[in-house]
Amino acid sequence: MVGLKRGVVELKPYNPKWKDLFAQESKVIASAISDFLVDIQHMGSTAIPDIVAKPIIDIALAINSLENIEKIIAPLEKIGFIYRGEQGIPDRHLFVKGGEELRTHHLHVMFNEHYEWKKHMAFRDYLLANPEEAREYSELKKKLKQEYKDDRVAYTDSKTEFINGILEKAMKSD
Repeated sequence: MVGLKRGVVELKPYNPKWKDLFAQESKVIASAISDFLVDIQHMGSTAIPDIVAKPIIDIALAINSLENIEKIIAPLEKIGFIYRGEQGIPDRHLFVKGGEELRTHHLHVMFNEHYEWKKHMAFRDYLLANPEEAREYSELKKKLKQEYKDDRVAYTDSKTEFINGILEKAMKSD
């Protein structure tokens, strides 16, 4: 139901169980780092009904201060997450769950006032409120999967223009 080899592009139809998997994982995360947790949200395509998604649960986690990032690494590692650092996005820290052959979760840790947090929430909320544009996004993803099935970087980069257009609309409506 979830899991994907790193670097591969595979899309699955929306599965309502993804919401349950997020809820289960968020409880485990919350219990591991409750002293630092401000908010935890399901994000990415697995959070949007009726669109295709890579079968990896994306979780946005807001902590009370990025000065505490070092304090949450060990507790998150105890529950199976691997710390990957900022990955090119300053002040956004990535943790992954699952190995290279079957990655199941991406955990994006940041301060909830960070631009990336606002961007992810705005994108998700806009697509939830605008099902026609969510379907357009889904169709684009299917098309790009055919073109870039073995090149996840190119697949992701090719979605940028559409994503930026949605973000522009979403940020205007805030």
